[in-house]
Amino acid sequence: MGHLTLVAIMAVLFSLFMETEANPFVYNYERLRIAGLVCSCFLVAGGISVLLYNKCAGRTKKAEDDSSEI
Repeated sequence: MGHLTLVAIMAVLFSLFMETEANPFVYNYERLRIAGLVCSCFLVAGGISVLLYNKCAGRTKKAEDDSSEI
């Protein structure tokens, strides 16, 4: 039981001293925000193009169908 207590105390002390070191996961929030805006713009543009694709494709097919009928 004494060894387990010693290991637990050492783990707590180790974790306390490790938090004082620099965090390797530092984010550049400005760059992350710009990348998010660009990604969202592409998604919105893609969604609009999917919605309008059927309308644009339907017009060309109707024009071809009307010209073939006499």
